[in-house]
Amino acid sequence: MPTQVGSNWETRFSNWTGRASDSEQERYERTCRAIGEALRASDRLGKYEFDVYAKGSYPNFTNVVRDSDVDIAVELTTFFKNRFIHAAEGLTMADVGVTPYEGDATLADFKDDVEHALIAYFGAGAVDRGSKAIRVAENTGRLPADVVPCVTERTWTSRTGYNDGIRLYNDRNPAERIVNYPKQHLEQGTRKNDATSRRYKRVVRILKRLENKMVDEGVIEAVPSFLIESSVWNVPNSDFDAPTWKARVRAALAHIYNETLTDACVTSDDWLEANAIKFLFWSGQNWGYKDAHEFVSKAWGYIGFE
Repeated sequence: MPTQVGSNWETRFSNWTGRASDSEQERYERTCRAIGEALRASDRLGKYEFDVYAKGSYPNFTNVVRDSDVDIAVELTTFFKNRFIHAAEGLTMADVGVTPYEGDATLADFKDDVEHALIAYFGAGAVDRGSKAIRVAENTGRLPADVVPCVTERTWTSRTGYNDGIRLYNDRNPAERIVNYPKQHLEQGTRKNDATSRRYKRVVRILKRLENKMVDEGVIEAVPSFLIESSVWNVPNSDFDAPTWKARVRAALAHIYNETLTDACVTSDDWLEANAIKFLFWSGQNWGYKDAHEFVSKAWGYIGFE
């Protein structure tokens, strides 16, 4: 494995802490505005109540240029999906004061209408429907965007306790339950960043840029951006107190390496996604703990840590 002998990693890491450039931020904002305008202009969407908001690395300020796609949720709020788990099992919707939805709106219909609105605004050539998201192509003024039609899903953990997430519709498997928690992701990231003197998100950006460089040089295969971010989110706040960026990166890599040596982290409450709700390494993910372990192991050697 190549090691960057003689590299001034402290200077490089310091340079890698920065957020996106002003021009990229402007393209991001134009992208969000354009998609919002497309949806508001649609007569077919007038029968629904929905929220439109960016999710993922851009609103969380953990984006780097390579990972430039904008994720935009179009959350149907006309009705809720309700689910009961753990202590709430055995309860009914009536027990928690929820009236069952009796209208005719469905998530599948909503996704069709969102697609129609995007095609009407951007043109068929710029819109590509995937199984979970609808892709809007980039141009000189906007970034590529994945528009995600979804519905609010409320997961009850007790008679009074619940988490609100978003449930996606998979064209290939309509019965599949895909639930994410973008609002909690934003909240938890802000909290972690504040608690670490704004070093958490800077270390995330450092490791994402390091991953890009290692991929470019053929050292590793691409690693999911969210896996990197969530892995760093699980690093103790005290590890960000180290005096230099190199020392903070070393501490983060060491913690992730040691905690992913075995499968004990798979069902550990100490290893959650950056939303503090879902297990990071549960079986339904597109990655496993070995992927995180391999990345930090190779990053450690690439930097030349001993």
